Amino acid sequence: MRPDGTVLAALVRRLRTGVRTKRWQLPETKIYRFEAGERLLHWALAFPYVLLYATAATLVITWGEAAPRPIHHAAAWMHRFAGVCLIVLPPLALLVRIRDWPMHLENIRHGWLWDRNDVRWLILTPKAAMDPRVKLPEQGKFNAAEKLNFMMVMATYPLYVVTGLLVWVPGVAFYSWIAHLISAFLGLPLVVGHIFMATANPSTRVGLKGMITGWVDREWAKHHYRRWYRERFELHQGERQPERIQDLLEAPAQIRCQECSRVHDFSSWLELLQRLFQAEPLFCPACESEIAILAADARPELAEAIFRHLEKGRTQTPFDHASSAA
Repeated sequence: MRPDGTVLAALVRRLRTGVRTKRWQLPETKIYRFEAGERLLHWALAFPYVLLYATAATLVITWGEAAPRPIHHAAAWMHRFAGVCLIVLPPLALLVRIRDWPMHLENIRHGWLWDRNDVRWLILTPKAAMDPRVKLPEQGKFNAAEKLNFMMVMATYPLYVVTGLLVWVPGVAFYSWIAHLISAFLGLPLVVGHIFMATANPSTRVGLKGMITGWVDREWAKHHYRRWYRERFELHQGERQPERIQDLLEAPAQIRCQECSRVHDFSSWLELLQRLFQAEPLFCPACESEIAILAADARPELAEAIFRHLEKGRTQTPFDHASSAA
């Protein structure tokens, strides 16, 4: 049942209780690029990959270490631990965020879908690095280099797992070790390039924050992922594209207890609003105090729309304003 204006006004008054700032300011300079499921899966893969390559390099360097070879043996155990993490963590990340599977499938489609602009981007990128006057073709959610890295991970992941396990099987251990080594060498340039672009290259390392918080600088995203930005945030007339209210309702929300400052996660704004509609107080399990909303970590547009509706005193349903707030 759709709530009427009276219920919404009561909801807004409750939301305002405990808000220490006068208004929630929309992050006009930031845009939300990566969902929690994307970030979780990325780090579930990145951590084992980096640890595997680091320990593998240590094993090669310490191959001739004198007995009892403590560094070599420690690196070997760490390599096995990283291998277990590579097997366990990605599937676990997918299970924890099972509702994000359609998004992952869409990312897979984008990662394997290439066009002429992607090829031209790869060819022109070295020249553009030396000459800022070179204009690179527009890119979608992932540029061509990220697509290559994406394809490499998908192709080598099962190879790493299978060959790494077969190394322990008598009779095929040597051949599995050779295949394991070849897979590692094939993926090495892309892994090193990806780490360099994410941590050292000045023009792209700012994007690393997006894989940590989900938010990136608007102008940076507009410059590096122009086609994705236009399709996601602009209309043909050059206006910002309003997000569907369903996307806002399904976005994750966070609230902070005023007594102990502990942050509590809610799977969606919809879950939080349902609790508030039912007039059920939210209690902090740490200090047992009633929680009042202090700030939202993701997608404050919905609350902003409700606040604007109450201030203007219009009879229009405030959910209709959420589009203009996006």
